[in-house]
Amino acid sequence: GRDFNKFEGVDFEMGKLRVPMVLNYTVACVEAKVVDKIDVGTHTLFIAEVFDGKILNDSEPLTYKYYHKVKGGFSPKTAPTYSSMVDKKKEVKKMGKYVCKVCGYVYDPEKGDPDNGVESGTSFEDLPDDWVCPVCGAGKEDFEKEE
Repeated sequence: GRDFNKFEGVDFEMGKLRVPMVLNYTVACVEAKVVDKIDVGTHTLFIAEVFDGKILNDSEPLTYKYYHKVKGGFSPKTAPTYSSMVDKKKEVKKMGKYVCKVCGYVYDPEKGDPDNGVESGTSFEDLPDDWVCPVCGAGKEDFEKEE
């Protein structure tokens, strides 16, 4: 920063591109130069040319799956990035999952069926009558509520 040292008390090293790489709480690092970016709606996908990378230790990394399942993956209500999806997610959890009796596919209202135009948060009861199992093509009548 202009007025203070952002890296004071932070373990870091300068990379080959002369960019500081933070080492605190880090399992591995990749040094890359961004060559393009794509807005994919919910986030930005950066396309980069990789220059270097290394594994720093054998700790278990924080994965996106862990962040969402264990940490909740949401900002607190007071944060500027808060999304009302948190409240919607609580409502969705109350909805039951349904299992296809033909192939075992589980319809989860929390996920919906985006490949077939069904948004997350859509209960099984609210699926269109002509909706079919995305795996085997069985109709809604071939599903039963998961216990």
